[in-house]
Amino acid sequence: MKKIIVALMCVGVLVGCKSSVVTPEGTDVSYRKGEGVLRANLEGTMPEVTSATLATLEDLELVGIDSTVDKLQGKITARMAVGTKVTINLKGVGTDSTSIKIKVGTLGDRSISMQIFRNIEKRIKGN
Repeated sequence: MKKIIVALMCVGVLVGCKSSVVTPEGTDVSYRKGEGVLRANLEGTMPEVTSATLATLEDLELVGIDSTVDKLQGKITARMAVGTKVTINLKGVGTDSTSIKIKVGTLGDRSISMQIFRNIEKRIKGN
């Protein structure tokens, strides 16, 4: 019984692991390994973040881009050349900020998620 409890505690620790980083533009980004999701708040309205996201996915030549977004929240999906699904959820936070969540594949991919995020962030900060 003790082995089961210890094993469950170890799994709980691994699932909850979270890393945070501040980008050169000053955005605090976190990545949860258990969920495989990158999370951040971007300074920009929903339409600005949506446009930057769609432009980034097109520049990265992702295919099958599908966007269901309004001025409050939305979901953008696409596929990489190898078939890996990319899901980006957006949610307006206040008038000038948007929450973004990026998940690549079933288990997540931190480096690709970060690359997508940085491209989106650069487009917004460049405007």
